[in-house]
Amino acid sequence: MLIVGMGYVGHALGQALDREGVQWLGWRRQADDDPRIRPVDLDAETLSADGAGTRRIVYLAPPPKSGAGDPRLRRLLAALESEPPERFVYASTTGVYGNQHGAVVTEEASLQAASPRALRRLDAEQALVEAASRWGTQWAILRLPGIYGPGRLREEAIRAGLELPCPEVCPPGNRIHRDDIVAVIQRLVVSGAPTGFFNLADAEHMSSTDFATAVAQRIGVVLPPCIPDIDAYYAAHPGMASFLREQRWVDSSRVRQALDWAPRYDDAISGIEASLGGDRERR
Repeated sequence: MLIVGMGYVGHALGQALDREGVQWLGWRRQADDDPRIRPVDLDAETLSADGAGTRRIVYLAPPPKSGAGDPRLRRLLAALESEPPERFVYASTTGVYGNQHGAVVTEEASLQAASPRALRRLDAEQALVEAASRWGTQWAILRLPGIYGPGRLREEAIRAGLELPCPEVCPPGNRIHRDDIVAVIQRLVVSGAPTGFFNLADAEHMSSTDFATAVAQRIGVVLPPCIPDIDAYYAAHPGMASFLREQRWVDSSRVRQALDWAPRYDDAISGIEASLGGDRERR
C-alpha cells in the first residue's frame, strides 16, 4: 500500500497497518527517519511513478494553498497511467457541499463549494473519478469534516485564552476523530470493499464553542467571557467565519451501513477524553 501524505492521519494509518502486519510505503515532502517513507515533491513539474505502482493507494495530501484545482493529485494520476492501482482512497472534505443552511447533508446533496480550498478539493474528486473510471480502478472518496484527536484539541489556544462565540449563537459543527478515519480507511482498502462517496462524521454535531469548552474544563482552564454577537465574533476572528457560516449537518449513515461499522468516538466527549489520555501517555 502507498500512503501519499504522511501527516497527522497518515502516520496514524501507518501505525495501524504495522499492528496488522500490512506492508506499506509512504510519501511526504520532507525526509523521514523511517526508511519506508520517501521524500517526494508533489509540486515538481514531473512526478516519477517509481514507488507508486502498488495495488492500493491512500491519498491524504492536501491541494496547494493557492491557485485553481489540485495539480498535485493530477500529476500523480498522470504518473499512474501506465500502471494504475486496483483501489484508490482519497480524503476530501465536507466543504464541497458549501453552505447548506443547516440542512442534513447526505452524499446526494448538491455540491455548492464556494471557498477556494473547497473548490480545489472538488477538482481533485472529479479528477480521481475520471481516471478511476477510465482505468477500471475501484475508488472511494471520504468527505471529512473537522479532524481532531491527540494533539489536535487546540489546547495551546485554549490555554492562551481562546475567544468563542456564545453557545446560543454558535451553530452545530461536524467533526471526526483521527482514529475513526483510520479505521474506515483500513476497511475501504481491502478487496471487495464498497466504492463511491462517503461522508464521515460523528453523531453528535457539537458546536465549536461547546467542544472547546469541554476541552477547557478537562484541562483546568477558565475561558474568557464568550462573544454574544456572532458578527462581532466573525469580525474579530475572520479565519473562523468561513467555517461557521457554512452550516450543514453531515449525515454519515451510508458509510456506517456499507461497512457495518460505527465510530469508536461517536460523541465528542469520549473522543476528547481519549485524546487527552493519548497525549499524556506520549509525555
